[in-house]
Amino acid sequence: MAPAAPAPQLPPHPAATSPAPVPTVQPTGPVAFVPGLPGQPAGATAAEPPPGTPPASTPPPPAHDAGTPAAWPDSLVTGPVPMPEEAEEPSRRAAPDRSSLVCLGLVLASLVLLELGLGLRFGSESFWSDIPLWSAFATACTVLGLAASASLLPGGRRIGAGTAWRIAAGGLVGLAAFWVLVVLPVVASDRGFLLTAALACLGGALWTGPARRS
Repeated sequence: MAPAAPAPQLPPHPAATSPAPVPTVQPTGPVAFVPGLPGQPAGATAAEPPPGTPPASTPPPPAHDAGTPAAWPDSLVTGPVPMPEEAEEPSRRAAPDRSSLVCLGLVLASLVLLELGLGLRFGSESFWSDIPLWSAFATACTVLGLAASASLLPGGRRIGAGTAWRIAAGGLVGLAAFWVLVVLPVVASDRGFLLTAALACLGGALWTGPARRS
């Protein structure tokens, strides 16, 4: 028996339309831009790492200089705010130099010698008992010589070098006047020796003091 012949294909009907294509699901890619993130420029794309890749470690925040203000959120720190170096360290007084120490030592030696010459009797009445006003005047003039080393005294740094020198020089002039009017007649005695040495020490203090060179 012979095989049957295939049926002939009929032409399409004139009123028939071709079927519409079935829509397919398109795969979505990585998110290109998420609005609202600070520091991300407009139009920037964030590439998503392929599956299976471990997340990259977050880099540490950049260290900022202590002198520049920190950006948000680095400025939201807790605890005491670090102060500048000038405010942390207390004000330190400069170490006294050798000339200031020598000047102060000479003034103190002058004051001690003066009081010995005024207070000791030396076979007669002391100057404090015999001439108390002159003795007080000589003592005050010697105390003024401390201004030559004002940098070593409490609050002495507020006095200018020129002002300190004029104060100490005035004390020296007053002590020299006391020596001429009171001590010169008895300069050959032991009392005269002590009072003359006091005048010499005060003059040496002003000569070697730092206020004279300023």
